[in-house]
Amino acid sequence: MCIHHSPLPIIMTAHRDTRVNRNHFANIFLLLLCACATPPAPAVHDKLDSKTGATVSVLPEPVELLTSGYIGVHTGAFAYLGPFELDQMGARTLYLWVLLPHDVSASVAPVIHCDDAPVTLPLQPAGPGNMGLAEPPYAPPDPWGAQWYFALDDPTLACFARAHRISLDIPNARGELMRFTAESAKDVAGFPVLETFAERRGTKGL
Repeated sequence: MCIHHSPLPIIMTAHRDTRVNRNHFANIFLLLLCACATPPAPAVHDKLDSKTGATVSVLPEPVELLTSGYIGVHTGAFAYLGPFELDQMGARTLYLWVLLPHDVSASVAPVIHCDDAPVTLPLQPAGPGNMGLAEPPYAPPDPWGAQWYFALDDPTLACFARAHRISLDIPNARGELMRFTAESAKDVAGFPVLETFAERRGTKGL
């Protein structure tokens, strides 16, 4: 067991067993158990595309964005995005994957905002096959949703990592503008999972 290797010695004393002593040793035991806990899962996952041989680096889960407007029972309330990096024989390329509900317009690319500023990213219209992937980098939470791919640069990735808010604007099937938003946790600057991804890549400007 893990606690057998603890550097803390077990000290035998002749003191009377009081409630304070019992609490003291109980706290030490809890600390030992915590030291044996399973370490957290990595914030970046690397996987091999079996058909193309490319290494794909992704987040454990894509970032979830929620719409604040009423959209009806037949429309998805969530959108998703996630950066991913392709390593093809040492050539590393950065992209952004976006998934929007199937009831929004699939003919107009979403407008992406980092905080209040729109970002301009080149659209990759040919899909994953043109990038050297046999399948999407993320498993689509909405299998009927519209997937978009953009070329991503390091300054925009750094902006996402530090942002308090990331949003997507896109019209729905009726032409009404919809916004999907992800906000950083309270009292937390930016999105730690995106920051870890950017640090792993060596992104400057964090």
